[in-house]
Amino acid sequence: MIRAIQLAKRYASTGGGLAPLDFEMERGQWLTLLGPSGCGKSTLLKLVAGLEEAGSGRIEVKVPRSKISFVFQEPALLAWSTVEENVILPLRLRGMKRENAIRKAIPWMDKLGILPFKTSYPSQLSGGLKMRVSLARALVTDPELLLLDEPFAALDEPIRIELGLELRELFVTMKPAILMVTHSITEGLWLGDRVMVFQGRPGQVVLDEPLGLGESRPLSLRGDSRFLSRVEQCFALLKEGRA
Repeated sequence: MIRAIQLAKRYASTGGGLAPLDFEMERGQWLTLLGPSGCGKSTLLKLVAGLEEAGSGRIEVKVPRSKISFVFQEPALLAWSTVEENVILPLRLRGMKRENAIRKAIPWMDKLGILPFKTSYPSQLSGGLKMRVSLARALVTDPELLLLDEPFAALDEPIRIELGLELRELFVTMKPAILMVTHSITEGLWLGDRVMVFQGRPGQVVLDEPLGLGESRPLSLRGDSRFLSRVEQCFALLKEGRA
């Protein structure tokens, strides 16, 4: 689905960005990106989405642009539009009639628990509800590739866990490819199928391996000794990268 060949992007003003990278990503895989700020994680997402151009090398994304959805750290909802109007926005921009767009959006709003708030405005919502609206807006297009840039970073831990569980369940059902950036090692490993750890500025990959945790991700997994050893491994690499 995605193939990068010596893909690189550097920002001269900060020294950050992405060092030459080779990697491939399969359909139906959840790949978690871990690393310090400035190592190129978010840059990689933007290169995949076509929001930025590579400094060198190339990237091949075998997914139509219309089947790629991006969820940012901030929900970025339209303040003057209701929850329902925000969710159907991408469908309306593609020319779908309002009635058909609403019909398609209702199941997603229901799954994500925001249907009772469909006539509310963003200013009336909590941070968790705003993120649910953002996720519904991304999922309503039935994406083949979902890009997540620290989507839960601003949320309290219980809400992060709740949304993580729900998103993992949706992933198992839908089987899109997910490329997620997070600064939470535990969250990234708990949700992902594969992990890539970056060090330095510009970032270089120092670990890239499957996690082998199976499809189901009960909360109890976070206390499993084998899982915790993975967390310790990634923590050590990130700590080493700061030395």
